[in-house]
Amino acid sequence: MGSVPRIPEDPGLPPLQPSPVRILVQTLTHLVPSDGVAGDEDPCGDRLISMLDRICKHTWNVGVEPGAFRWYTYGDEFGYNNRPCFFLVDYGNASNDDDVPVISYEWTGEELHDHLLTLPAQYQHVEDELKELPFTLQPYEQERPPVRETVRTRLRRAQGIPMEELHYMKEHPEDMAWLERKVKPRFWSQFLAQLNSHYKAKEEEKA
Repeated sequence: MGSVPRIPEDPGLPPLQPSPVRILVQTLTHLVPSDGVAGDEDPCGDRLISMLDRICKHTWNVGVEPGAFRWYTYGDEFGYNNRPCFFLVDYGNASNDDDVPVISYEWTGEELHDHLLTLPAQYQHVEDELKELPFTLQPYEQERPPVRETVRTRLRRAQGIPMEELHYMKEHPEDMAWLERKVKPRFWSQFLAQLNSHYKAKEEEKA
């Protein structure tokens, strides 16, 4: 799965309808919009928030509110073009997950509508798997992946790499070599650019 579900807090919103409901949206990575709400430093987060905002406005006529909705993503590797990706948004509570309706849409790049994409065979199972995710969240502890795998994921998702992860990679040449083998040359170049920019800035601070 892509992003970890956000656990709802109390956003102060009045009850919304429909509720409870699960919204499943399929689209392609290059069609996911970017409104500039998260700034240039986090293009992945910006596109994620922009898409969630459209889903919430279409369904409930409100913008996405932190804590009001639970969401998941699959395939949100925005460093690639023309790849299927999925957004799932849950709202409300249910005593029985099986009773929660699932409403599916396609995002065309301009609007949400009911006509769904014909997915390549390797993605046809994804919708069924997403629909089976528990609607009612259960407590769990997420295992932290190795840093090199986290960095690879960030590159594929067009995310910036935090300072501590850049430092770790520089101090572990075996992980640098692994990363170079595991990503496309353009992602490796982006990684080196971020790494060099970070250490150049540190040298300038010392000067």
